Order: sequence, then structure tokens, then C-alpha cells
Amino acid sequence: MTIKRFGVACIASLALGACGTEELDSSTSEPVTSTQEQTLEVPADWIGHQLGLSAPRLRPVEKVTRFAQLQPGELPAIRKIEPQLGLEKPGGQIRTMGPDGTIYEVVVPEADLARVGFELRQRNLTGSSFPSEAPRSESGWSNGIDSRARSVNTASDWPRDTIGVVSPNGSSWCTGTLFEDRLVLTAFHCLWDGYGNWVGGAQFRAGQDGTTQPYAAVDHTWKYWDQGFVDNECHKWKVTGYRQVCEKYDWAVLVLGTTPRSSTGVAPGYMGVYYNSSDSGVSSYTKYHYGYPGCGSGGAPAGCVNNSMWGQSFACTTGSFFNSVNGWNRNFYHGCDMSGGHSGGPLYSWSPGSNGPYLLATNIAESCTGSDCTGTTPNIAFRIDQWLGDLMMYWRSIY
Repeated sequence: MTIKRFGVACIASLALGACGTEELDSSTSEPVTSTQEQTLEVPADWIGHQLGLSAPRLRPVEKVTRFAQLQPGELPAIRKIEPQLGLEKPGGQIRTMGPDGTIYEVVVPEADLARVGFELRQRNLTGSSFPSEAPRSESGWSNGIDSRARSVNTASDWPRDTIGVVSPNGSSWCTGTLFEDRLVLTAFHCLWDGYGNWVGGAQFRAGQDGTTQPYAAVDHTWKYWDQGFVDNECHKWKVTGYRQVCEKYDWAVLVLGTTPRSSTGVAPGYMGVYYNSSDSGVSSYTKYHYGYPGCGSGGAPAGCVNNSMWGQSFACTTGSFFNSVNGWNRNFYHGCDMSGGHSGGPLYSWSPGSNGPYLLATNIAESCTGSDCTGTTPNIAFRIDQWLGDLMMYWRSIY
């Protein structure tokens, strides 16, 4: 998805292509028939039980009855980032949607998230699924020059195949990254049509390269997000504009129905998760980014092939940090080249230490398209802070 903080910009997912407003369908959801809380099913050997914790509770809120149907090749509207109108509504409330469309409030003490996250770090369980050597380290920037190259599928694709297409329609649309066998981190705006309607049927296709799918396409079952994105009307960015507050809460986690596997039963593995409270520390890490551009989007790479992965072979620069939430700057500018479809793609690094690579952030927006870009860091990332990092480890302990 691509977006601009000042002036015209695109949302980096490839959702709808027409600018303007669209009549919202008030029948897309309905009240739930039962408000009885449920307990999320956890493994019998869940680490939380060992720590004396209770499983999270699910409180029904509403049920989605209709999902927007997108067509292959549809592109996002170009929108100006509008100023926030009225008081900003706080985030921090976790929501989830089950396979039947029921939305639940997730009730879990933040202390439990921190406890599980700490325990997994102590046991060295926050890293990637396979060891790997870091690629060469160089400095790269944008300045209106597209330095991306196609990353083709080969026999040795670590960590390439931990990155995949997140799409409801079989085409390049958004990007996501495995951080456990069945867990995918992406951008939350990828799950909406921009008019306030959910997009259904999102699949994850690990490591796809054009028509080649080294792993089976897998449907998701559950999805998790921060309700602050919806409460601030960010899911209607084609109507309200994608505003600065939207950047604070633009993340989502998909739970896949099964682990992606090749025809020989091999899984692609996953990246680790890492956070650092120091802006300068994160800035110093050598970062890489790959994503799945939509070939019909502005700034698509020359020779673009749908459902193919593109990125720079060298590291990209980091700019300023902004949007403080609970003492952490949630967003920063970066110079990883991208275009529509890269939304939700990883900014990752081997710099934090062994057992990498580690997810540090996801790409959510670009401030310009193609050769119109100036400056070294025109794009925007959503940073993994301690709260989200512990939350991701909490889900890793369950799924």
C-alpha cells in the first residue's frame, strides 16, 4: 500500500482503483446473537499454563455478513492524507475475527503478554526457524531511481520464502511475512476495500514467483488487529483520507489454517521478531525489504511480472521516527524502494544477533510514485514496539 504524509499518495495495498466515495452498505454486519464470553483454545502444553496464566477470553462484539469482492488487477485510489478531525481515539484494544465472521474483543492482561514474551526471550525462542548468513551490507536510497530486482524462486530460498502474497483474488495485492509456521504479519489496511467494507478470503502464498507456487496457497482462519485503526475511521481511507493517526495502528496478524508446505512436505520456515526501544539503535540496523508489486500500480518496476517478488539486493536507509505511542515512536521513514502491493512487506535484519533474520517493521506507505520521488527516505514503516512484539510472541506460544 502506498500513502503520502503530505500531498497526493497511494495506499500500498492494491484494493480498488476508482477515486471518490462509494455508498456504504449498512448491512455488512449485524449484532451477535450471543454475548457469552468464550475461552480461546490453547495447546495443552501452552507455556502460559506453566507460568500460571489463564487463556485469553473472547467477548463477542458483532458478526460480519458481507465481504467486498475485489477483482484481479484492481488498484488503490490515490488519496491525500487529511488532518485528523476531532479527538484521536486511543488504540490498544485487541480484536479478532473468527472463521464465521464473528468479531471478538480479546481480553488478556498486558502483564500476561509481557510475561510470555520475557519467557520466550529467556528460552531463545524469538528467533527464526533456520540459521542463515547475512547478505552483503551496503547503503541504498531512492531519489527517484528504482533499484529493485526480481527475486526469482530457486532451490535455496532462505529467507525469501518466509515472505509471500496476501491476496483475496489470486493476484498481487499485499505482502506478508511468516513469523511462525502459521502466523503472518501484514498491514491492516490490506483487509479493507477503503470504503469501510471487509475484504474476505485472504490467502497467503509463500514465496510465489509468477505462476510458480513453491508452497500451497493457504487460507487464513483468524485475524487479529488493533481496534484503534477502525475507531479512527482509518478503514474508510478512500472517504476520510489516510491520516497520520492511521499510521499508528496499521498492522494485522493472520492465523493460517495450516502450515504452508511444498509438494514434498517442506515448510518455508519463518523470521524472528525483535524490538529495540532506542530509535538510533533501530536506525543503525542493516535493513532489507522485499514485496509483491502490482504491475498496474504507479511506480511498478520495469519488466514487472504479477505475483513476483521484488526488492533491493542491498540495504536501505532509515529516516526520522515519529508518532509516539506509550513512549515508543511507532513509525519511521525508510528508503527501501517499493510500489503498490508492497504493503505489509517486511523490513528485516540480521543485525540484532544470532538466529536471524528478525522482523523489525512492516512497510505501510509511500509518499510518491516512481521518478517523482525525491529524497532518500520517502516511504513509511510500522515499527514493532515492545507491546506488539510481546503480543506476537504470545500468539507464537499459542499457534
